[in-house]
Amino acid sequence: MGPAVGSERTDRERTWGATMGESGLANAIARIEGRFGVHALARGETSERHRSEIVIATKTSLDHLIGGGLVAGEPLAFVGPPSVGKLSLALRAVVGAQLQGGTVAWVDPTASFDPRAAECAGVNLERVIVVRAPRDAVALAAAAALRSEGFRLVVVDAGDPAFGGVDVDDLAPALPAVRGSPAAFLVVAAKRGRRVAVPAFVFERLAWERRFDRTVGWSFSVEGTRGQSPLDRRALFCLTDGALVDLGTRADLAEVAV
Repeated sequence: MGPAVGSERTDRERTWGATMGESGLANAIARIEGRFGVHALARGETSERHRSEIVIATKTSLDHLIGGGLVAGEPLAFVGPPSVGKLSLALRAVVGAQLQGGTVAWVDPTASFDPRAAECAGVNLERVIVVRAPRDAVALAAAAALRSEGFRLVVVDAGDPAFGGVDVDDLAPALPAVRGSPAAFLVVAAKRGRRVAVPAFVFERLAWERRFDRTVGWSFSVEGTRGQSPLDRRALFCLTDGALVDLGTRADLAEVAV
């Protein structure tokens, strides 16, 4: 879906359809503070905040793998093939940030953000700013959001580089802005970076689910980068008819089987 334009946009569309760049982010932040108050956005150094305020939980088994959740001032990547479940769990992280009162910046170079899917996942669109950044400005937009101190979470949906998306390596200029930021930094991409070392969790489709000879979903696993997670530390999920079902870790399933 392309960016909303024109004078007929609603307030909500103006919030999640922000233009690219630092000035666009600044304007979006001003709109949020004007609507919700000057304390609506997270402020302050990460070191000054309690751990419960800097860890964003997805409220799924993934949290067991990543130490409780995404951490402010640290980068993390969800990597794997398209349509495997990465965005579903990224939206869970968005909801987690919003439950803490935070606002989220979603950098979207391929204009693929689906507001309807986000709402179905529980996302409050009034607290999401979607930045339509062209490929050569994605790192700049991400760095601007991280430096702004106005967000609890900054997500880059890298998309397909063949269709205007970016590689993880293209985000290298934004990484210095991560440390000390009050926001966690999440990259959703097809592959790990070759030159940029960002902790990654690998998504893998396990099996298709069929009903009456029709494919209705699939199961997938999430594990630590480069297969370093033991089998019992892999989180298992199922997506059926668009609904995400948390199956737990392999250890959880083995315990139930006994």
